[in-house]
Order: sequence, then C-alpha cells, then structure tokens
Amino acid sequence: MTSPRELIQNGLPLVAVGTACCVLLALVTGNRPVDLILTVVGGAWGSAESAMATLSKTPPLLLTGLAVSLAYRVGLLNIGGEGQLTLGALTTALVARSDWGLPGGFGLLPSLVCGAAAGALWAAPAMWLRQHRGVHEVISTLLLNYLALHLADYLVRGPLGDGSAMGRSVEIAPAAVIQPWFGSAVGGLGPAPLMALLLALGAWFWLERSVWGFEARAVGANRQAAAAAGIAVSGWQWRLFLMSGALAGLAGGIEVAAVHHRFYAAFSPGYGYDGITVAFLAGADPAWLWAGALLLAGLRATDKWLQLALGISPNAIFVIEAVLLLTVACRTALAAGLERGFGRIAARLRSAGGGSS
Repeated sequence: MTSPRELIQNGLPLVAVGTACCVLLALVTGNRPVDLILTVVGGAWGSAESAMATLSKTPPLLLTGLAVSLAYRVGLLNIGGEGQLTLGALTTALVARSDWGLPGGFGLLPSLVCGAAAGALWAAPAMWLRQHRGVHEVISTLLLNYLALHLADYLVRGPLGDGSAMGRSVEIAPAAVIQPWFGSAVGGLGPAPLMALLLALGAWFWLERSVWGFEARAVGANRQAAAAAGIAVSGWQWRLFLMSGALAGLAGGIEVAAVHHRFYAAFSPGYGYDGITVAFLAGADPAWLWAGALLLAGLRATDKWLQLALGISPNAIFVIEAVLLLTVACRTALAAGLERGFGRIAARLRSAGGGSS
C-alpha cells in the first residue's frame, strides 16, 4: 500500500501543476485566478446539492479506476473501460426491465451480475489476442471501445429501443432501482458511492493480504521471476483482466440503476477514459482510488458553474484533466525537480541567515 508520506510526495507535483494550470486558464480567459479556484471548489462542494452531485459521479469513476488498477497490477493496461462500461450499462438496462420476482432490493442483483458479465466478455477478446496473437491490449481494447459504442448506439436506436426517436431503452423495473438516501430520485444521493468504495477497499485487501493477491502482484512486478517461482502468469493475467472488464461493466450497471434508470445513446460522458486518470493519480493503489475519483468528480460537477459564473467553456475541465494525467506520467521527474528547487531555496535561506548573523 502507498504510504501517506509517499502519497504526499507524489501529490506535490499534481498540486503545483494543477494550480499553475488554473492560474494560466484564468489569465487566458480574463478572470482572476482566485475566482476560478473558488468557483471550482464551490461548484463541487459549496452546497449540499453540489456535494451530492459530486458524490453521485464518483461510482463510475471509482470503479473504472479500479478496473484499470487491477489490470495494471499484472502488467496490463485496460484502455477499454468505456466500451465495457457501455455494454454493461446496456445489458443491465435490458435485464432490469423485469424484477424477476425477487423480494426487496434483490431484484437488482441479476441485472448487475449480467452487466458485469457483459463487461468481462467484452474484455476477453483483447486478452485472447494478446495471449495467442501478440496484439497489445492497448490497441485491441481501444478499438473494441469504438465497436461497443457504435453497436450500443445501433441497438438502442433500433431493436432494443423504446420505440421513440430518443435513442433510449425502456425504463427499468422499480425493484431494480437503487433508491436515494437523500434528495430526489434524479438528483439524490444513494448507496452507490459506498458500494464502489467497499469494492475498492475489498480489492486492496485481497491484493495486499491474501496469497492470491501476492501471486497477482508478483506477476506484475516480474513475470519471469513469477513464472520461475511456479506462478501461472498467463492464468493470473486472464483472471485480473476479466475482473477488470467486469468492474467496468458493473460501473455502467450501477449508473443505470442509480442515476438514469434506462440506457441512452451516448450514455457515458467519458467515465471509462477518466478511470485511467483516476487509477494513475492514485498510483494504481485501490486503497487511494477514492481520492482521485473525488477530484475528477468535483471537476465534472463544477463544469457548468465555470460557464455560468466566469464564462469559461465546460470543456476547460478536460484540459485540466489532461494536464493532470500528463503530470502523473512525468511525476518522477517533476518531483525530483521540485525537491531540487526547494533544496536550493532552503540552502539560500540558511546561507542568508548565517551571513546576517
């Protein structure tokens, strides 16, 4: 597990670059940097409604981030979360049209299980192509995303739609809806964020505290050494990659059950791709994914406030996200540069203090 000290050290470049990005964006758009920062913070957490809107966006981000993290732990990179989430959402919406005669909240279970299974099945071809044809999973999962999005769009506008021109499925059964604890059925806050958090913490416990998790981490650390130690490298890569796809599919299913209550064309605003940023913001450590999910959920929740209060396009949020992801990719070099810079400042302060005395 990443220690708090390591997290702080790795987070310093993110804070520095993120702040610099906000300052530059404010200056370019003719606003004061402090106004932009206050708008971002206030839009995400400034009221109970804003906080609920932010928290309601965390489940798909947290689960797709967990999907990327699990695959990364065995040396694989799942870029296909967007397609897996989309087909998981569509499958959940179709299965959840019936409550299956189950009591209470159990009417939701078959639809979520089927949604997770759809995500896993959509991840399987990429793993097969890597194992048997040497095709890198980044290429295959990226291409499978486009196939999934166009397939879902055709199905929901055609044979699986509700018959309208809206490009949507019929509403799910009331027994399959994740009811909110606070607020309205549309903009309220229910158990979905807690469900996603418990899954992430469960994955961390499994990876860090079980023999199977140790074997999976050994595969990611050194495949040759793991194979020499008798660990089934190919088997663990298959298992974790299918689990990754299942989590992305489950993210789509929970989004249907908790927020939309049906499937729409262009269902996801990019949660599958944002999961990559969430995963690497936390160093692919499931114990800290919640922090990255909250950060990106806050940015997504505040986009309309930027337009209303400061006249900045909501697309500016994507610029900030891209800068954060690039910062993560260059985190080691940036951290070293910041450490050298702070060291020089401290040395000059010490020399100035010694000279004055």
